[in-house]
Amino acid sequence: MKVKLLILAMLILSFGLAAQTVLSCYDVQYTPAANGNSNSNGQNVTVQGIVTHVIPNSAFYIGDPEGGPWSGLYVYHRNTSNAVSLGDMVKLTGRITEYFSLTEMDNISAYEIISQGNNLPPAADLSTSEIAYGAASSEQWEGVLVRVTDVQIKSGVDNYGQFLIADSSNVQAMVDNGLYAIPSGSIITGEWWFIIQGIVDYHSSAGYKINPRSSSDMVKQDSIENSIIKIQKTDPTLDPVLNQIFKMSLISTKVKSDWGVLSYEASIRIDPSKVLFEGLEIEGTVTPEMPDYTISENGDEISWRVDYQDGLIAPQESVLLVKMLFRPIVYGETQIDLFSFKYNTTNVNTLVDGSLLTKLTEKIAYLNIGKDGDKKNIFNPYLNEKITITYGVKTGYLAKAVIRIYDAQGRLVFTPVHSNSFPATGFSNYEWNGRDANLKLLPPGLYHCHLEVTDRTNGDSDSTVQPLVIKSTLK
Repeated sequence: MKVKLLILAMLILSFGLAAQTVLSCYDVQYTPAANGNSNSNGQNVTVQGIVTHVIPNSAFYIGDPEGGPWSGLYVYHRNTSNAVSLGDMVKLTGRITEYFSLTEMDNISAYEIISQGNNLPPAADLSTSEIAYGAASSEQWEGVLVRVTDVQIKSGVDNYGQFLIADSSNVQAMVDNGLYAIPSGSIITGEWWFIIQGIVDYHSSAGYKINPRSSSDMVKQDSIENSIIKIQKTDPTLDPVLNQIFKMSLISTKVKSDWGVLSYEASIRIDPSKVLFEGLEIEGTVTPEMPDYTISENGDEISWRVDYQDGLIAPQESVLLVKMLFRPIVYGETQIDLFSFKYNTTNVNTLVDGSLLTKLTEKIAYLNIGKDGDKKNIFNPYLNEKITITYGVKTGYLAKAVIRIYDAQGRLVFTPVHSNSFPATGFSNYEWNGRDANLKLLPPGLYHCHLEVTDRTNGDSDSTVQPLVIKSTLK
């Protein structure tokens, strides 16, 4: 009998370990501490993310699917690095440590490849001022894939393979050859580059550095197809307000008068359940006359064309093409997808999407569940589908969030989120694969996703609930 009890106790202990909370990179990396040390420093944790780069026989990087600040992590483990591939969704158990102030995971005790071939997290579009190599504010980009555009080389390559760049902010950032052997002869002081992107790391003697992963992370060619067209805020200090018109700029970098631009065509895609297109504005732009635009039947695609009688005369290499007017109709973040742009008949290669983040202005528990291309809260995890649970609270609100998932009988089946912090945006995402804490697929049927937000200053709470459905697979 004692033996049976001992076995039972061991099974319970094993279950407790298996049910260990799975953290995101954000959960590990985010810290208010001035020294940038992780709150998980010295702890063994389980983290899930997408592999963004592999260093054979050494290490690799993972990132949260949605990207953004605090969303990347360096994993130092030779054996695991040889088992994972770019785009793998992996779950790792190991120790978080600060190696000369670089947050990393080592001592990997377990790993699982959950899925393969996933899209990589989007590169964060930054100014060099946001990733300055000596700035403490750059800590939030450690381990994250970032991109800077329209930058000038400010120094030659030093003995360590490093050089300095700066954009229009004139604040310098550092680029390093730690992941890719950048040909030193290609780096010439004073030259301009269209794109330099890579993963940020930290070295105690040199600060924060952008590490390109391959030659494709660096674009130098000075031709019409390698211009950069991007959507950005007209006023970077403003945030959209619910049900109010907000202006976004369509910017063209590195356009030259001698390219002979006689026209451009632009097409954008939006989610009309989140934001409405309200027209164009040409004052202060290089668009001479208000263009006609077309809107698709369901309001999600907008296109227009602009013709120049005497060619586009660019007073500067970077120009404001047009201003686009949008009206957000729900809280949260929505993408403005620039999916097509042509100068004359030439497709421009680099198109940078924009986003609108409409922050919560009320102390409410915000919950939104959805899957790309499906406005219903329905997904099929048996076909490896996932569903995104977006939750949030008023920006700056000191709160704790708990998400619980119940079955149709009201039984608690999974607690995916138990967090005491929110990012600066006020919103967080949890991507659920339809599994419980033991990684077991839940049966098809109706479930309820319950969010409770508690004010950590006075204990007041608010809650909300949304249904979701795990769809069955027909045999």
